[in-house]
Amino acid sequence: MEFEELKSMWRKYDSKLDNLERMNKKIILETLLTRPRKKLRWVKYKSIYTLIAVPVIILIVVFPHLKQENLDLKFFVGSMLTIAVIAYVSYFQFKSYSILKRINLETDSVLESAIKISNFKTLYNTRWKHAAIYYPIIYIGLLLITWKSFNFNIKTIIFLTVVFIITYIANIKGPKIYRDRMERLEKEIMNLKEYTD
Repeated sequence: MEFEELKSMWRKYDSKLDNLERMNKKIILETLLTRPRKKLRWVKYKSIYTLIAVPVIILIVVFPHLKQENLDLKFFVGSMLTIAVIAYVSYFQFKSYSILKRINLETDSVLESAIKISNFKTLYNTRWKHAAIYYPIIYIGLLLITWKSFNFNIKTIIFLTVVFIITYIANIKGPKIYRDRMERLEKEIMNLKEYTD
């Protein structure tokens, strides 16, 4: 066998190895992308759900109180406070969804995806830093709207206080769990870097 034939065979073999390596990387990347895709879909769904659910739930709570005899100063002040908080939360949810919608794990580089997730986390953290302020405002707003439905005695006051404390704690603890999930998603995406280079 001549030297040129050996070189030619070696090139073909080398080419096959390169193709095999590319295919392996592609298969590994596809496998590793499965979890981040699911998590990203879940976050997008949750973002849309919150955007729609918060106003709908509040409307369900408020609707029975939209009676002529309930329309007083408390009702209007409560409505203004509630609408202001809904607008604020909806604005952040819409911005969050816009950022998430632009993330495309198939076409974006790992760095681009990580930057977009980092932007989402920053926006999310800003919103939840303000939750300590806006949650009591919306609670007071809803309380003012439904004021005439309550017969204020010690049991009612204790009940309303307990509901506030439980929901307030849930509003403070919930975002930490969500942030942790987003950090894990960011790490999973960064782990893809070696397979995309």
